[in-house]
Amino acid sequence: MKSPVAIWRRQKTNYRNLGAVGRVVSKTRIIETPSGFIGPYWVVLVQLKQGRTVGQWADEAEPKIGMKTIGILRRIGDVEPSEVIEYGVKWRKY
Repeated sequence: MKSPVAIWRRQKTNYRNLGAVGRVVSKTRIIETPSGFIGPYWVVLVQLKQGRTVGQWADEAEPKIGMKTIGILRRIGDVEPSEVIEYGVKWRKY
């Protein structure tokens, strides 16, 4: 179970890339997912003005190297009805 306090404490750093525009530098497809995640899904390395960051790809289409991206707010993982729904930044085509 995710702690609501821990989620709240991470919110400032979790959302710093919301709306940030960058380019895909690298990508990988996750087939065997950890519990709480629905897969398979893509993970991308994004080059931003302030550095690089890793995040989950939110589009259905496969990401391409060099593709322009934007950070958007999406639900993270799958939760039980009694758990707190956690949101975070994922990436999609810009």
